[in-house]
Amino acid sequence: MRVIVVGAGIMGLSIAYNLAVRGAEVTVLESRYPGSGLSVRAIGGVHSQWGNEHDVSLAKRNREALERLSGVLEFNIPFRQDGYLLLATDEDQLMQIKEHAKVQQSLGIETRNLSPQEISDRYSVLDASSIVGGTLSERDGSIHPFSIVFGYWKGLLDHGGKLLRPTLVKGLETNGEQVSGVDTDQGTFKADAFVLSAGVGTRSILRSVGLDVPTTTVRHEMLATEPLKFFLKPMIELYQGRLFINQSLRGEIICHIPRTDPDPKDTRSTLEFLEDAATELTGYLPSLGAAKVLRSWAGLVETTPNSEPICGSTRYGNLSVALGDSGKGIMLAPIIGELVSEAIMSGEPSADLAPYAPSIE
Repeated sequence: MRVIVVGAGIMGLSIAYNLAVRGAEVTVLESRYPGSGLSVRAIGGVHSQWGNEHDVSLAKRNREALERLSGVLEFNIPFRQDGYLLLATDEDQLMQIKEHAKVQQSLGIETRNLSPQEISDRYSVLDASSIVGGTLSERDGSIHPFSIVFGYWKGLLDHGGKLLRPTLVKGLETNGEQVSGVDTDQGTFKADAFVLSAGVGTRSILRSVGLDVPTTTVRHEMLATEPLKFFLKPMIELYQGRLFINQSLRGEIICHIPRTDPDPKDTRSTLEFLEDAATELTGYLPSLGAAKVLRSWAGLVETTPNSEPICGSTRYGNLSVALGDSGKGIMLAPIIGELVSEAIMSGEPSADLAPYAPSIE
């Protein structure tokens, strides 16, 4: 089977690699370079602390896939399972994450509830004065985004796949109930099956064949400090994604804050973000007061109304999509790549991905 995958981010490359492993003749079309969207701009947080069973189950399977991925791809992909600490700053948030923890525990995730005192005792560098509690999953953590992108790229090539770049996709061509080709600045590419996983560019490509998806674009801004002596083990998140903090393998403190731009179009960072991030970081980690910011950057995230990804086949039987991951790309890409590729090769929809099936018109 010949398959064309549009987009060489983590999701697209995972699907392409898994298709190639299963015997497909795979060509990936990428307008810039592998990971050029959010994939290599993300800070690499990986956790299973969601509030519904299908998200938790999928995240658990994805974590297990990440644990063995270096060996499978024969490529070093640092996955630091130093824990993921989710913090609440009011009682309503605390009640929600405790309810979510019950779901996680019922499915075998080792989530622990922590009181403010336990948080202070375990993480003395953290100013917990505004924290009312939290949850910790000790096998979660963070992964190196560049490594997973290039690992899948290498794996794709090792199994006979191709990656063509720069190739700008203009739209799709159809012949009735099937997609027949991809129109690009390099000509038209024909195949038996097609996958769209082009991040924020996916929606415009779908519109070329009369399909649309309920997504919006959100700008996420990030910064990294100068390298510091290692002192912060777990990945830290303020509940509902208000702030993410991590320390890289090189010792940089990395901060990530979603922004509320009404119509973000670029990946330039802003002075407003730097001011907000400095206030937040020094508020929770006072020892960073003298740390210097090394660099800042931004990335665009395609989100859905319920923050769930959209994965599966469309009304064009040979066209599948994987988009709208709402910033969960690294947390779900390995397992979604396996499941989407299995569905394409077998011709049967994946029951595991049924909750994320496209509802596009």
